[in-house]
Amino acid sequence: MEPENALASENGPLESSSKTQNQEEATKDGPAEMLDMPKEDSLSAHSESAIGGAAARYNSALDMTLKALLNIKVLKEDLKNNTQRFQQVPSALQHFFNAFVSESIKTEGVYSCILSDLLSSLEEVISKSSDAAKVVVAILEFWFCWKNPEGESLVTRLFTLAENERMSCRKCRWITNYPEKSSYTIVMPADSIRQLKCAFESMKFVDILKVIRMEYQKSCDIKTGGCGESNFVHHFISRCPPVFTIVLEWEKSETEKEISETTKALDLELDISRLYVGLEPNTNYRLVSMVGCGEEEEHICLAYENNRWVNLGRESLAGEDVSHWKSAVIFFGDFKVNLREESLSGEDDGNWKSVVSFFGERKIRPEILFYEAVGSMA
Repeated sequence: MEPENALASENGPLESSSKTQNQEEATKDGPAEMLDMPKEDSLSAHSESAIGGAAARYNSALDMTLKALLNIKVLKEDLKNNTQRFQQVPSALQHFFNAFVSESIKTEGVYSCILSDLLSSLEEVISKSSDAAKVVVAILEFWFCWKNPEGESLVTRLFTLAENERMSCRKCRWITNYPEKSSYTIVMPADSIRQLKCAFESMKFVDILKVIRMEYQKSCDIKTGGCGESNFVHHFISRCPPVFTIVLEWEKSETEKEISETTKALDLELDISRLYVGLEPNTNYRLVSMVGCGEEEEHICLAYENNRWVNLGRESLAGEDVSHWKSAVIFFGDFKVNLREESLSGEDDGNWKSVVSFFGERKIRPEILFYEAVGSMA
């Protein structure tokens, strides 16, 4: 993205010329016409407000994405066991890691200060974005400079998913192997997830993902000896990363009902052997944190802590127990009032039903799902 002030500079002379011409015409037409012209102070204030709003949305996305990452146990353990390599990372990230490992980051005000420092460092190397999925990639790319001279980097070891695709033609039996592709996430359309769950209520989330991926077909390559027939593609991975990340793509106009229906389709555990060929059965991952986005592009983080789901606050690590609230709506004439009341305790999986209600009633779309390998959580 080009800096906004560069664009303004290029267009400056044209705007100035146009403004002078408009002033002359307005003078001819009389004082009344001049009153309709926007003042420079008003335009400047509007511009500053827009830039400030974009920065706030970006800060929100960065803040909540960091919180979601910090709730991954295998990442916590890796950082604590490898403090001697902190000097190999940028200073802002080094301070962040040190504070996290020493737990001084939990001290009031410390997290906010470190977040601001890290934000400034990220601004130097990446373009701002309020898209949480892009922020995740930006953070991991920023961490990627932490190279381990003895082997893989932290990001490669924990987050990178190396996929291979193979197409076996059902018509001519020709087999095509495609080059390996590495990524940090798999991306899925939220509307397709919702439609499949509504059509097949008992279908598991991982099977919904499999069906969606099967819709992407490739032609049997004629150039290499194939017949041109379209076929399903099978997916393989050479190893299972400790963290399995899913990004949900939304249309950004969903109703409360649609958001709830989509969230209901999510499962707390995934057996990715149903998604990838050749893995041992019961290769299970558990959902540990999520990043969501509301109507005003305000981001939230829900994390699974001490057998409960909590909503982590802005610029701090304090969390509100999601299971301790439940909304009720009362109408007084034309007025609608939302009330909060204690929810019933004792629900399974940290009150997952309350999480579904939380997303739906606040119209927050879950965008990033961090699943951790069950074996690494022991």
